[in-house]
Amino acid sequence: MIKLLHCDDVYDPAEDSYLLLEAVKFAHGDVLDMCAGSGIIGLNAAEKAKKVILADTNMKALSLIKKTARLNGIKNVSIVKSDLFRNIKGKFDVIYCNPPYLPGHPEDTAEKALYGGKTGYEVTIQFIKGLRRHLKEGGQAFLVLSTVYDIEKVYKSLKSIGFSFNELGNKSFFFEELRLICIYENRRGSLR
Repeated sequence: MIKLLHCDDVYDPAEDSYLLLEAVKFAHGDVLDMCAGSGIIGLNAAEKAKKVILADTNMKALSLIKKTARLNGIKNVSIVKSDLFRNIKGKFDVIYCNPPYLPGHPEDTAEKALYGGKTGYEVTIQFIKGLRRHLKEGGQAFLVLSTVYDIEKVYKSLKSIGFSFNELGNKSFFFEELRLICIYENRRGSLR
């Protein structure tokens, strides 16, 4: 695992990050780390991938990722300021996303990493809507979900767009359960 740097205004890896980190073993080809935060996912995926793009809206996170990549000698990464897929070009073999998922609206920039909209799943649904345009045929996306919101709404959204999914793992806490899912098109089988 890479050596991570810390910044007060950047989301530090927590249980959700470490759950998604379990899917880094599937990294290959062209990889996108959406909502990259500290860069823990994309920078670790760089070891297995041809190239990795790490995207976030937080400029301090992007600066931290750049410094961490340099510290660890990681050269096959690019950093993009993007609100979900807005500034992302191209298609990817693997996409990782640990979106904000708490219900509510952020009061400041640092809280954007936590709050996913009024119900908590709005950012997740927006991510899913942009997925088809950026996932290569046969590609897969790995997404963290939380039971603090209605997960069935997310599952219905995936199915309505023509995606299937498998649950790869979960972590339970007294107030929520985190779930890691692998998303793929219906015409393809599950994990490689």
